[in-house]
Amino acid sequence: MRKRLRGFAVTSAIALVISIAVFFIFEREISARSDVERINRSVVKIFVISRKPSYYQPWQYDGQESSSGSGVIIEGGRILTNAHVVSDSVYIEVKRPGDPRKYPAQITAIGHQCDLAVLKTKDPAFFKGADPLVFADMPRAMDKITVHGYPEGGEDVSVTEGVVSRVEQVNYAHSGFNLLGAQVDAAINPGNSGGPAVRGNKIVGVAMQMLSTAQNIGYIIPTPVISHFLEDIADGKFDGFPEDGIFIQAMENETLRKYYGLNDGESGVLVTKVAYDSSAYGVIQPEDVLVAIDGVPVENDGSVAVGENFTVFGNYLTQRRFLGEKVVYDIVRQKKRLKVDATLKPPAQLVPYEQLTPQPRYFIYGGLVFMPLTVNYLMTWGATWWKDAPVELMHAYYSGEMTRDRQEMVILRNVLAHEVNAGYHDFSDRIVMKVNNSPVAGLADLVKKLSTQQGEYSIIEMDDGSRIVLDINAVAKTKSGLLKQYAIQSEASRDIVELSVAGGPREVDRDRK
Repeated sequence: MRKRLRGFAVTSAIALVISIAVFFIFEREISARSDVERINRSVVKIFVISRKPSYYQPWQYDGQESSSGSGVIIEGGRILTNAHVVSDSVYIEVKRPGDPRKYPAQITAIGHQCDLAVLKTKDPAFFKGADPLVFADMPRAMDKITVHGYPEGGEDVSVTEGVVSRVEQVNYAHSGFNLLGAQVDAAINPGNSGGPAVRGNKIVGVAMQMLSTAQNIGYIIPTPVISHFLEDIADGKFDGFPEDGIFIQAMENETLRKYYGLNDGESGVLVTKVAYDSSAYGVIQPEDVLVAIDGVPVENDGSVAVGENFTVFGNYLTQRRFLGEKVVYDIVRQKKRLKVDATLKPPAQLVPYEQLTPQPRYFIYGGLVFMPLTVNYLMTWGATWWKDAPVELMHAYYSGEMTRDRQEMVILRNVLAHEVNAGYHDFSDRIVMKVNNSPVAGLADLVKKLSTQQGEYSIIEMDDGSRIVLDINAVAKTKSGLLKQYAIQSEASRDIVELSVAGGPREVDRDRK
């Protein structure tokens, strides 16, 4: 009898333990489901009507398009999303789960460089029942996350689970700029962009892009980049992330380190070049050894330790700062140790990263269409533009450098066929070097040279040595007819016209006698 009672007691105890465990598991599941539902109430579907400018005919726009993306409600009655979701928008609407209404919204700030934007809607009813989500600290490898958004193919909020694989500097597809990013194994599909990546119930990132060559590999914009963006726009405008302009060589070879004066156990990287007019221009020199940035030692491979068990490429230390701030470099120059500081500036690029402007910059002279070479134009060659665009233009993109005499690369986009330019109709995608034997510093400089030239002929020289020679009087006489023939309202983009109002290079008008 006693044994039977003891067995009954043991069985009852086990049953009680199992019941308690089941109860807590059930409670945890209910709590987790409740957290997901609360998060989803703050996830927004964004409907966008856009009209992109044409880079083939820069005086025109492409047709109207509709698209959708995701966003998340954050403090201040704001909606955070990707810049690429709302780029070139002419009308935006936002919608929340459980509410059939769509509310008009407006962009209050946009940072194409970091692919982030903030929207607002004037109707307070939109936010009813939604709590703004708050931000966690930087995601770490092996963090479990959920990605919330509205991928194509459905109307309800989608939630996918994943794990952070690594956090490092990645190339942002929207701008071409390298910034901190987190790789995750959660699916990020079209429509997911702009939705929150959540750890627990706090935002650790914003869904940004996917790796097209692999399944279930996506990238999120981590909280340090988001925080930088939000702090940047607090004054009402986006200034952007700085770049130092320093090119380096790893110093993993012991003899190389010894030759440049590093002590045993000391690390650093060799400066090979400093971009013209960059943050470090005139401060750092080629053959300097960079040993620390803001007191943080630089390893021989160019990495730096930021926090516990986290290393990243050294220029992150400048990118996390703001334009106009100073950064301090510890260097070895000719075996002497120095401290120097530089004021941070925007990136100095001869061929700039993707520019998101209302209208491409252009100037038409004698039917010759001139434009600055930009990534936007290169991208007109499609998804594999980096291998399909003309070799000469890609060489300029990869290897071209700003100099005192050239801050922008100007190309002859094409020739609008007319008798004034007969014989030159097959000229296209040529790099312009000189006008009347004078080097061209940029588009505004080209306009100035063609607007103020004296003599009978305009001589335009390309990088391959070929020349276009036009009769100045013939260009002036045929200008209005040529523009009318091609239904072009202005021979120049708005920035060129505005320069003339401000007293800079004037819009050419040689029809007046």
